[in-house]
Amino acid sequence: MKNRFLTIVLILLLIGLVAGSYYISIPYAVSSRGIILPAKEWSLKKSGDGVLVSVYKDHLRNTITDFSVTEFQRGELAGFRINEKILSQEFINAGDTIGIINSSEEERRHVELLAELQVQKSLLKVHSTGEKPETVQMAYEAMIRAEHEFETQQKITGRNEILFNDSVIAAEEYELSQIELLIKQQNRNIARSGFEAVSTGAKEEQLNFLMASINALELQLGQVENRLQSFHILSPIDGKISGRRAIQPGEEIMISISDNSQRLVILPVEVHQLPYIEEGQQVVLKTGNYGVSFTANIISVDNVVQMVDQRQNVFVTALLDENGPGIIPGMIVDASIRCGMVSVADYFKRLFRIVYAN
Repeated sequence: MKNRFLTIVLILLLIGLVAGSYYISIPYAVSSRGIILPAKEWSLKKSGDGVLVSVYKDHLRNTITDFSVTEFQRGELAGFRINEKILSQEFINAGDTIGIINSSEEERRHVELLAELQVQKSLLKVHSTGEKPETVQMAYEAMIRAEHEFETQQKITGRNEILFNDSVIAAEEYELSQIELLIKQQNRNIARSGFEAVSTGAKEEQLNFLMASINALELQLGQVENRLQSFHILSPIDGKISGRRAIQPGEEIMISISDNSQRLVILPVEVHQLPYIEEGQQVVLKTGNYGVSFTANIISVDNVVQMVDQRQNVFVTALLDENGPGIIPGMIVDASIRCGMVSVADYFKRLFRIVYAN
């Protein structure tokens, strides 16, 4: 009789537990590990072959908003000089000059186009007006003077070339001598053309040709000036210089700037847990080394599956609620995603699904 009573009690207790499991609610959370990132980040890198690469990434939207490559011609003497003043600044403003690229080839091309444009404009002016004998004599004397100046500079440049090859003078001095020779040569060409123009006169077809040449030179000059302007590297964002080091072999980070006004955390979540994740859920983060706890809120869930440790995962982005001193970009944190209250029965169903997935 006593055994029958105990059996009945046990059966009723079991029925009560089963029934209660559908009405009693407990909190459910998904665990993960993530990495802290700044909201926006810009970096200037130098590859192994000397190419400068500028990358501006918006981590909030998971997009690269700007990407540019500066490549130089083979044999071109080019260099990058960083603006030393910004290294001592606590904060970098958008538009601040980060550094300047020096290119001897582009500068030489710029001088050459300017000189050629001056030649063509002078020819057009001369050919468009009639000239007197006195003007012809003056043009002849200007031509002779320009010839002498060119020959003198040619000798100087020849001597400088020998001194440069013997490492007696710097490359900059030799380049200036070459540019000066180019200018003298163009001045000589201007003087020759001017003398020929005042001596012979021109037809309408020649004037049209000169005008077309001037237009073409102005277009080319504009392109070169735009390229020279792009050699002034400006910061596209407000932020602080971050001491990020290059990880890939052959890559060197010249400078990196982070916008830390907002920080976020990127979390991998396994596919079988994805049905319980949605935007707006709170994430509790904790650093393993310091034990500092802080919170974030999910702002986006990727729609692409990626393999992490040979397991299918979807990345979740959560925006931090605060920017405390203990929160550093690149830090790995433990995360607990609060998925709300579920019944005891649902809780054990989810645990069973996790065990089955593993």
